[in-house]
Amino acid sequence: MMSKSILFVFTLSLLMFSCKDNNSAEYDDYQKVISLNGTWQFLASNKIQTKDIIKAPYSEWDTIQVPGNWDTHERYSEYVGKGYYQREFNIPENWKDKQIRIKFDAVYERSKVWLNGTLLGEYVGGYLPFEFNITNQIKLKEPNSILVEADNTYKRGAWWAWGGISRNVSLEANEDVRLIYQHISSVPNFENNKVQFIVKYKIENNSNKEVVTKVKSNILGVAEPEEISVNINGGETKVAVLKFTEDLSNVKLWHFKTPNLYEFSSILTINGKIIDKKTDKIGIRKFEVKGEQFYLNNKAVRMNGVNRVHDHPDFGNTEPYHLIKQDMLDIKSLGCNFSRLMHAPLSENLLKFCDSIGFLVVEEIPVWGDDDEQAFPNNPLTERWMKEMIERDFNNPSVVAWSVGNELRNPGEDWSDKALTKAQYGYVDSMLDYVVTLDNTRLKTYVTITSYRKGEIGTEPYEKVDFISMNSYGNAPVLAEKTHKKFPGKPIFISEIGIGQIGAAPHGKLSDELVDYLKELKTYPYVTGVSLWSYNDYRSNYKGTPLSGFREWGIVDARRNKKEAYSQLKEIYKYWQE
Repeated sequence: MMSKSILFVFTLSLLMFSCKDNNSAEYDDYQKVISLNGTWQFLASNKIQTKDIIKAPYSEWDTIQVPGNWDTHERYSEYVGKGYYQREFNIPENWKDKQIRIKFDAVYERSKVWLNGTLLGEYVGGYLPFEFNITNQIKLKEPNSILVEADNTYKRGAWWAWGGISRNVSLEANEDVRLIYQHISSVPNFENNKVQFIVKYKIENNSNKEVVTKVKSNILGVAEPEEISVNINGGETKVAVLKFTEDLSNVKLWHFKTPNLYEFSSILTINGKIIDKKTDKIGIRKFEVKGEQFYLNNKAVRMNGVNRVHDHPDFGNTEPYHLIKQDMLDIKSLGCNFSRLMHAPLSENLLKFCDSIGFLVVEEIPVWGDDDEQAFPNNPLTERWMKEMIERDFNNPSVVAWSVGNELRNPGEDWSDKALTKAQYGYVDSMLDYVVTLDNTRLKTYVTITSYRKGEIGTEPYEKVDFISMNSYGNAPVLAEKTHKKFPGKPIFISEIGIGQIGAAPHGKLSDELVDYLKELKTYPYVTGVSLWSYNDYRSNYKGTPLSGFREWGIVDARRNKKEAYSQLKEIYKYWQE
């Protein structure tokens, strides 16, 4: 016979289990994400036909690791074109009634995906995630075959066009209704000592019935805003908005010296049962322009940085966490806090690390140079890139500005005659307008090398940028003066500065001329900071690349061996901080 105490514990356990079952069993009793990283079959071929690739003997192919780049392998180091990836996977039994998607975090640069021989779709753009709903095509009781074509023919800039599935691949399972994202804006108001929170929840209903959902959020240790109710028709996607305020004194602000982060969690319920959950780390901060200065949390700041190319001989542009951590902590130790690190959307793990250490970032889409075919007004492809980047990275406090392009200019050899073409002007102008429709909480810019040449008010959309980003590979103080005279009243951030390639490790160093420029620029009140090109040497086949195959602009080489330039820059940035 059970004792009363044992019976009580047993009854309590049943009650607790019953509560869990009633409220969350449908959500918690199955795995939500299954990684497809690991070993895939691989074939590099520009000749095989689609009908043959679908029925190919995959077991006879080479093998390759995902995520990764084929050109880190000696056999494929110079290969340009189409690479085919294949693997099989099984679906768990308890995914039978779930919405199932396959997600690619990045494939460079144009891709096609087949499931069990059927084309799921195509994607253009090598740095952003995309997914396919495969619920109706999946086999539940036998292996499924996924086939990916990656094509790295398209190339921008001087960096290497690393080919392949460069970021994670995963299977994801959800209920018919899911919370796609929660976009959290948390802007301090220093006049009334409040923080205004605006949260946008994007909810998708894949069923054919109308549902009534409820969303309940929580900021760990700070606030529990009221629950909201959202009605969604079958097959509909809806954005719901929650607004609330908190006292500024109740929060710790995010800053490059004190990168305080909070967990913002939300649960989506239907009839009291948990259907989906989201948790994001946020930082409460205000980054703005006043006059010709940057302000962070109501105080003027001048900040410096280095650009970092997503490149390593062993890892390509796959960005493993240990490399990101090593690089970004090293960059911070140099006195760097702010940069447009790269000309393309950054990896999610890099941004999260920047959040955690207090490094401010300008993110940019890859539209570059005098021959970029994407530089025309109202371009749907670049708008999609921008939209997807902003939607993915909206909650990262490290991201403080968006850039729509880099070094656009008319073609020709006469550098003194450079200006935006009519199409390029229209591109920048329309994209700056488009950015505002996606995110009005951050600054916007584009990176110019025409402002100090033939650019004038009326030929550059100067009025629409919040600050001027200017690259200089000449006399930077003189060029900054010219830019300020023609386009007054706005901060100038020198987003790239250099004179020539620094040279190989260990003796590569900054020229005396460049050192003098970097010191002189500190005396210009409207220059909010500078960013040296670049932190690391990087693989390239662009003109002027040394025989090693790596451009030697870095203060460290491709394997992160330090040059004399490293200690020079550290001393210069100490001078800027004095």
